[in-house]
Amino acid sequence: MMEKNKELVSAFVREFWNEGNLYCLERYLSADYIDHAYVPGNREGLAQMAGILRAAFPDQASAVESMVAQDDRVVVRLRLTGTHEGNFRGTEATFNPVDVKLYREYRIADGKIAEHWALLDTASLLRQIGAELNEQPACRIK
Repeated sequence: MMEKNKELVSAFVREFWNEGNLYCLERYLSADYIDHAYVPGNREGLAQMAGILRAAFPDQASAVESMVAQDDRVVVRLRLTGTHEGNFRGTEATFNPVDVKLYREYRIADGKIAEHWALLDTASLLRQIGAELNEQPACRIK
């Protein structure tokens, strides 16, 4: 089962994230899919974020550096590379190359992805495109 889950996640990363196929979601995601990384927390939020990333980094690719499966979970460490060719979070295209780490966790149910969590090294990405890093209120210690 764990090998099948890893194969599912590998295929999803390749087809959805690397090839940009937004039409494959029905094949990979459960009907009640929940996304804990994007807003809204469903297929729509996932597709919107993929569109934002694809517009800003059209040549983006996520290379799997490691993948661990246990029970119904798959955790994957990715290396996202690409070129900043479009607006990202208010920063116009710089044509700078980007190279950042990204972690994704998937819960698999009945052969489909039921839940997703993600952690992107956003600070590193923003530095690489020359964006200003602003302190976020949630990170402030009083």
